[in-house]
Amino acid sequence: MREREVAVAELARLDVSLEHDESAGSGESLFEQGDVAQASERRDMTFMQRERLAERVTRLTRALERLADGTYGGCEDCGRPIDPARLAALPEVAVCRECQERRERGQAA
Repeated sequence: MREREVAVAELARLDVSLEHDESAGSGESLFEQGDVAQASERRDMTFMQRERLAERVTRLTRALERLADGTYGGCEDCGRPIDPARLAALPEVAVCRECQERRERGQAA
């Protein structure tokens, strides 16, 4: 729950940051062109970071749902228990290490 709250707060902070970058200069002078380019790059990076955070919030929400229905800690693929150390490091994880590796190998093929 705390991890989700932190991610949601970070999303809100990024939204404020995006609003600030929207007010960048018009780019009419050489100095302003550089400012606009930097603001554009920051905005792109913020959008990517925001997307990753939104995906994490979704995964954490799903983990809380699994906790509520009693399936948290079990691998969604094989049904075996997920290592507690893995859950401690990544509370939103839904598959065991072996199944995660199998998924990654499948994507690489």
